[in-house]
Amino acid sequence: MIEYLPDTNVFSRIFKRDAPVRKFVGSLECAIDKTIYIECLQGSKSNQEKSLIEKYLTRFPLLPIAPRSSARAIDLIRSYSNSHGFLIGDALIAATALENDLTILTCNVSDFQFVQDLKWMKPIV
Repeated sequence: MIEYLPDTNVFSRIFKRDAPVRKFVGSLECAIDKTIYIECLQGSKSNQEKSLIEKYLTRFPLLPIAPRSSARAIDLIRSYSNSHGFLIGDALIAATALENDLTILTCNVSDFQFVQDLKWMKPIV
């Protein structure tokens, strides 16, 4: 059963060859959503790097940006964009986690800690 949604910053560490983070994520039941997939591709420096990123990401089930998640992301932006600088990518990721009862793995806890009912944790390495 899928329990975790690694944030894009976790994958950034994996792509920078952080072996302990890669091992930790590999030990969990994780999925990614299309926002994370897109953000990972956006951060690539070349087509070759894009190819390597996509190859790695295929090991995770890919969750769609469902209409309910989109609506929830709008509510999250309404609630937190002014007070916490909450951005669209993080709102979509948080909404997907909330809608699928997943825990976000993130190195940037401050991006999510204010979202009510959202479960999050830092990778344990």
